[in-house]
Amino acid sequence: MQASKKNEVVKEISEKIKNASAVYFSDYLGLNVEQVNELRSELFENNVSMQVVKNTLILRALKDAGYDVEKSDFLTGSTALVYSNDPVTPARILIEFQKKTKDLNKPDVKALIFEGEMCGKEKVVQIAKLPSADVLMSTLLGMLQSPMQQILGCLQSPMRDLLSVLKPLEKIKQ
Repeated sequence: MQASKKNEVVKEISEKIKNASAVYFSDYLGLNVEQVNELRSELFENNVSMQVVKNTLILRALKDAGYDVEKSDFLTGSTALVYSNDPVTPARILIEFQKKTKDLNKPDVKALIFEGEMCGKEKVVQIAKLPSADVLMSTLLGMLQSPMQQILGCLQSPMRDLLSVLKPLEKIKQ
């Protein structure tokens, strides 16, 4: 690959790393083509992108993105970058896919960047257990609605009480 092309790739990866809320560095070696395609399509369906890049280019992109890393343990062997703005979805997909290929134990997350911080692979399980953004939003909405419904019930209560007193009187008058 020419130097100018490498620089473009590094710049592209660096921008993706900066803009994503989570970047997973995953080892996929050992998966066959069918399994890799299945993983890619599952990620794609959930708006998560996967890119296979040389480790030296990843290292340069990380430095350009402002991460102080040297060639370390997680940049050995084959590395696939998994980017997402939702950190929970890729973690769940990678763990579930790893369960499907339990004999290979792949894709194996080597490290990740979560909310701008480099983390070890042990964080993946913790992140996968977090509720998704949709669940959090619906929980928050429910929590916000509950007090309003209680206030509305209190405001409607005197009217209901008055009607319950007047109802028997109506029957008596007839």
